[in-house]
Amino acid sequence: MTNKTIKVVNHWFNVAGDAEIVLLKSLDGRELVNNLFWYSGDERPFWNRGTKLSVDEVKATRCYKQTKTQPTEPDIPNDCYMALI
Repeated sequence: MTNKTIKVVNHWFNVAGDAEIVLLKSLDGRELVNNLFWYSGDERPFWNRGTKLSVDEVKATRCYKQTKTQPTEPDIPNDCYMALI
């Protein structure tokens, strides 16, 4: 039995329903190199939110794109404010 060290945080489908984006999270504290995976057509895994996976299960899928999510905080200056009027 393999260790389930990755969790599906969320997933989204495009409007046409032929592509899926999956957000993954490590459960053992290790940082994932990439945590957003794009799948299309018959390669879509259809994992539900909360599904726990092993590294081998993720590697067995065929995504067409992988990226790392970036926090938005560095993009917002400390002296930035929004007018309430």
